[in-house]
Amino acid sequence: MTKFSISWILIIVLCLSSCGVTKFVGYYATAGSDDPGELEGQVFQTDDTSYKIGTLPASWERQNIEGGDLAFKNTQFDGTMTVNSTCKEKKKKYSLRALSESLLIGINDKEALSREETTVDGVPALRTIYTGTLNKVPLKIATVVLRKNICIYDFTYASSPEHFDLGIVDFNNFVSQFRGL
Repeated sequence: MTKFSISWILIIVLCLSSCGVTKFVGYYATAGSDDPGELEGQVFQTDDTSYKIGTLPASWERQNIEGGDLAFKNTQFDGTMTVNSTCKEKKKKYSLRALSESLLIGINDKEALSREETTVDGVPALRTIYTGTLNKVPLKIATVVLRKNICIYDFTYASSPEHFDLGIVDFNNFVSQFRGL
């Protein structure tokens, strides 16, 4: 399987796992399916939410996706990054851990290597590092999930285990600059 197809499979799985494949994961759909949102500069906005994303080096290219907010791909080492929001009051009942786990639906042999509570934009967040496989291809995935007001925001970064360290600093910087508006 080529690096190109691995990246696209990751983007598809991560988007699908954050936009409605199952009832539980369906809570991660973009705020309005008729409102794909718009990115102007560093601000992403839909009818229900707006937020400022962090900056990424030029090696991260935005990818057009349906059903999620934003996705980026780094072809230098075949990494993907996503950010998604959902703003529905009923979703507040799920723990950050359950929300993080739901992002990996479709990933096989998943194992949480680390889990830590952190703060993003002044609110509690959960950062988890996982390993797993997709179509028998090994992956390493970082997730960060947080709630701000009635919205849930999730971030993912995925690459091969051997290239994971090449993008994790970019991911951490991207997440640390997030601001709900």
